[in-house]
Amino acid sequence: MIKSLSIGNFKAFGVTQEVPIRPITLIFGPNSAGKSSIIHSLALAHEASRRGELDVFKTELGGSSIDLGGFRQYVFRRNSVNDIEFGWTLEASKLPRRLKELLGSTRTTTINATFGFPMDIDELFEKDSQGNLITNPFPTRPELISYELLGDDETIIRMSRRKGSVMAIDRLELGHPVIKHLISALLESYTFTLSPTEADFETISTVLNELVAALRSHGYIFLPRNIEIYDADESDEDSNGDDLERLLESEKQASLSTATDRRSQIERAVRLYMPRLLGELVGQLSKAIDGELGRLQYLGPLRSYPPRHVAFADTDDPNWRAGGGFAWDVLRRDKDVREAVNSWLNDKERLSTPYELIVEDLLPRSDLAEDYNQVIEDIEQEYADGEVDDLFGAIYDALDTSISGNSAVQEINLVDRRTNTKVSHRDVGIGISQVLPVLVAAYASRNSLIAIEQPEIHIHPALQAELGDVFIQSALGTTNNTLLLETHSEHLILRLLRRIRETAEGSLPDGHPGMMPDQIAVLYVQPSKDGSKVTEIPITEDGEFARKWPDGFFAERVKELM
Repeated sequence: MIKSLSIGNFKAFGVTQEVPIRPITLIFGPNSAGKSSIIHSLALAHEASRRGELDVFKTELGGSSIDLGGFRQYVFRRNSVNDIEFGWTLEASKLPRRLKELLGSTRTTTINATFGFPMDIDELFEKDSQGNLITNPFPTRPELISYELLGDDETIIRMSRRKGSVMAIDRLELGHPVIKHLISALLESYTFTLSPTEADFETISTVLNELVAALRSHGYIFLPRNIEIYDADESDEDSNGDDLERLLESEKQASLSTATDRRSQIERAVRLYMPRLLGELVGQLSKAIDGELGRLQYLGPLRSYPPRHVAFADTDDPNWRAGGGFAWDVLRRDKDVREAVNSWLNDKERLSTPYELIVEDLLPRSDLAEDYNQVIEDIEQEYADGEVDDLFGAIYDALDTSISGNSAVQEINLVDRRTNTKVSHRDVGIGISQVLPVLVAAYASRNSLIAIEQPEIHIHPALQAELGDVFIQSALGTTNNTLLLETHSEHLILRLLRRIRETAEGSLPDGHPGMMPDQIAVLYVQPSKDGSKVTEIPITEDGEFARKWPDGFFAERVKELM
């Protein structure tokens, strides 16, 4: 659903950069160019959305792989006077039904927000208990500073922070199609005016301009959740929508249906319902952003080995997901994912290893049964009595039931099919340990936004190409994932280009979903004096790059062949 991101004044990025997001997005660039800053911006937004905190050091998703160090560390060039800028563009067609109703014919909607330390003069100075003026050079935490909502790249509403962490409307674009759509729907539902005239819109404009000055958003966590009539003489805690309710109550005294003229009827309808419609639009879009960020999964650049006995691993470890430990637990529990990974391990055209993943009871029932049966045999030979037989039979049944109840404790192992020897994941090569979490993330996830740093690390170049098919299936198959891959692998991109070319030629191998150029974004990140810049490398329908790579990237192969 996220069509693109924008990032400014965050880590390596100074001037705001647009980052297109497609089913598969590949991020290339030299070392320390800022590639990972794109993924880290999503991790920060995910954390802020869930916890309402922007001064983030460690993130829930990032484990030990993402250490943001707090606002003063991750703001561009550590200049904490600046605000960071984040933006998200959503495809309207994929939004919930109510949002589509509110947005009308709009195709895309964008939320741009800035976050930083408030610098209002009133908040830089305070009075002590004796009334003396004292300075307060910095607030304790960064906040939302400005907010802009756009429809099809045109501003709908713009807000900025006021004293007391309240957002006020600076601009409401009355001529925007979304606002016109809301007004038309409002008039149709709550007045007898079916075809608004130019004079009607002048009346509406006058009322809205008066109303906008009193509208505020407050009580938000990350992004605004509401728009309400705000009484500056009351505290945030006391208002909580009471002002709007009082306005609605007073307006009800003069019923719309008994309005004596067209103008007053329109005025009352706009005053009554426009704040609610605007609040619903802003609040529902914030929830949509929360939902998109909630889809995010992250896999760091160095995958760790979990303990030898995965069944007893500490899943509360903050590095459990980012470090890839979760993958072994998924393999232990999910037969379908295990079979998919096994096919990749055993396929001669892929990893071509002798290993197969199996699951066994940690304490096999068969071992207990053999021991028990032997003991019973010995006792029966000594005490040949029918009643004793019955007793032992009852004991066996009870023991069997008990063992069955405990057999859920299972262990994941690998079997070397050359020797039929069981080994632990701790006993095999590092390449397998690094690629398995990538495979599990691709096979096990559904409708997720999966960000992976260096998916190709520690695996053979030919296998890097094979990962391309895994990613295509994950993104364009039934799992419907969105993949954001920070990579250095030329082999990976060459496989994707090949599948695009084969799709155009109609020569795809059986079982491979087709791939179109608009389903992939190839991005190149390069440093500059104004911060890192993002350049998209377009792809033609026949699977070729439509422009040269900046800085001669990927020219090493040609250089070595000369």
